[in-house]
Amino acid sequence: MNRLFVSFLFVTIGLLVITGCNPEKAKQQQGVMPSVTGKTGELIVVMDTAKFRSEVGLPIKKQLSSVFKGLPQPEPIFNLINIPPKAFDKGFKTHRNVLRIHVARKYSEPRFVVRKGVHSKSQILIEAQAPNDSLLQRLFREKGDVAADRFVESEWNRYLKAYRGMRDRGVIQHLREKFNIEMVIPKGFKLDKDTTNFSWLAKEDPEYSQGFLVYKYPYNGEKTFTLGYQIRMRDRFTKKFVPGPSPGSYMITETMVTPFFNKKRINNHTVYEMRGLWKVKNDFMGGPFVSYSIYNENSGEVVTVDGFVYAPRFNKRDYVRQMEAILQSLELVEP
Repeated sequence: MNRLFVSFLFVTIGLLVITGCNPEKAKQQQGVMPSVTGKTGELIVVMDTAKFRSEVGLPIKKQLSSVFKGLPQPEPIFNLINIPPKAFDKGFKTHRNVLRIHVARKYSEPRFVVRKGVHSKSQILIEAQAPNDSLLQRLFREKGDVAADRFVESEWNRYLKAYRGMRDRGVIQHLREKFNIEMVIPKGFKLDKDTTNFSWLAKEDPEYSQGFLVYKYPYNGEKTFTLGYQIRMRDRFTKKFVPGPSPGSYMITETMVTPFFNKKRINNHTVYEMRGLWKVKNDFMGGPFVSYSIYNENSGEVVTVDGFVYAPRFNKRDYVRQMEAILQSLELVEP
């Protein structure tokens, strides 16, 4: 047996040991993983159909298809597709978001196991493991929101990965120089208005509109980051700089439905999130918005980035999620 053949044999055996004789893992190591399939906002639940439709599945559906906050009409955070385990084949395995339910005595305690890129690139697969149905339900009642958040983050990351490959460096530089912030702004957003302490980035499509309103103002103590103060500041800028289609009309915040207000951490910064509905005073336009406000201690100013959507003929969830993904890239930078 010649040396070349022996070397080839040892390399082949080594690869089988490393991948555990798993052809999908071997493909992954060779960089030939398929792209994810399925639509954005879809989530496959691999679970016995009878149990999914019974009380056992109720907390799963409650957590993973709860109402998306801040939309004018109810939409779920995910569209759930139930697939029984026997039907979970190649046609579904590469789906972008997969939840697999495992109930068996071998599991000592209920838990989530998060796996990435198992069957396709950028896929997230979460396994819910529990020794019985009762503990499975408790797992989702107590920690199901954690699983939901991981799926949402994966959707954001997929958008951001695409946007990073099509960044508008001119708009990004404008935000850096004027507001001392860094964001991943994809091509398609144009600088529609630029004035004192305010910029409007607009993306216009025949079917819908998306926009970012970026504005800064002095920090005014702890009351700055309260819901009422944030609404007043938003309305001050929109009344002045965001006119409606008819004379005397302008954008304001819809307060008949109280906006959600939340404090969170992104990119090692504390940001204050507000989400709700906007409308046009003296006209009939409206839609959802999400804003992030961040305090720059060096300048003593607060910068707010407000993403809004106008899509009267369509569901709004995925358009808002695109704006959220961009907002997730928000960072303060040195002048």
